[in-house]
Amino acid sequence: MPAEVAVQPSEGFDPSSFDAVKWELREHTAYITMSRPDARNALNIAMRNELMACFDEVQNNDQIWLAVLCGEDPIFCAGADLKEKLNMARSDGDKERSRLSNELYLTMRRCFKPIIAAINGGCIAQGAGLALLSDIRIISEKGYFWWPQVMRGISSMSGPLLLTEATPPGFALRYLLTADKITPEEALRVDLCTEVVPHEELMEAVERWADKMLKNAPLSLQAIKEVSVRRRGMTIDDAFPIGRDISERTMDSEDSIEGLKAFKEKRPPEWQGR
Repeated sequence: MPAEVAVQPSEGFDPSSFDAVKWELREHTAYITMSRPDARNALNIAMRNELMACFDEVQNNDQIWLAVLCGEDPIFCAGADLKEKLNMARSDGDKERSRLSNELYLTMRRCFKPIIAAINGGCIAQGAGLALLSDIRIISEKGYFWWPQVMRGISSMSGPLLLTEATPPGFALRYLLTADKITPEEALRVDLCTEVVPHEELMEAVERWADKMLKNAPLSLQAIKEVSVRRRGMTIDDAFPIGRDISERTMDSEDSIEGLKAFKEKRPPEWQGR
């Protein structure tokens, strides 16, 4: 079990100044909530910047071991803020939006702490991309995945890059080319989500999965995720040295000593995250 420690924010990280994202820390877990309900939690420039700051904090703060990404009811995320996009069309501001979209995806990809997505409703376009960059996806019966870009005369980055990575390419292209919605049941069938639950039980299920992971050594969780991310696109021969180096790093940790000691003493370990 995790040792009881008051988690302090890193210097320079001030979520109280955020406009579009809510931040809460509980038991080594960061709860990151996209909060623009009047805009269906659409991703504007402010939200992108604030999400990047949050995931940088998750990655860099040694006392944060897990993140939960949520959307304020009744939707997870409607994707890009198209009103903002139209106002900035073909301007330097629109180029900045595109750059931030790429940076946000890469920031989440480089976050080696486990991320749980609590999908409470529509998970659309770039919003679906955020869910696919999470490791555990819990979806309520009201949720769905949807890439409607072909209906708007635009293309998608998260669909062709991330959905085709997470599911069989034929499955992904069927939904990307038709703009059909992926139901929770269909998502579960292809492992696009981890569990489907009644809407009112969503956060209870998320807490259950978080508790499962928090019983384990945080550095081990990070190491396993880091290897799985960094080895993508590599041959197994090229990936082995990365896996070995990261594994050896965890063996030198205080938690490794504590885990073996707790096993010998037949008691639950008290993790420190170092």
